[in-house]
Amino acid sequence: MANTIFQTRSDASTATPRASFRSGSRCDGGGFTAVSFLLCMALGFVAPEWGLHRPWRQFYLGLTGFDLWSVVLGTAQSLIFGGYAGALLGTIFNVISRRFG
Repeated sequence: MANTIFQTRSDASTATPRASFRSGSRCDGGGFTAVSFLLCMALGFVAPEWGLHRPWRQFYLGLTGFDLWSVVLGTAQSLIFGGYAGALLGTIFNVISRRFG
């Protein structure tokens, strides 16, 4: 125990962390929102009496109900909105890590 050497910073850890736009931000954000939308639509097909929740109809343009067109249109919009949010959050993370990290 007395021979333990503590290093505060190694050479490999001097680089600031960065969020990758291809793998981390756009794909993860778009995939998460698309899967969430598809799960909600699947629940709507199983239990149609519950109906679409108001946020889906409020933020996703063109949704009419539980039909094929709404599934395709909502999935496309989920990928776009989630990718935009992921790219925005990745950019904010990169700016903050460069400035303060």
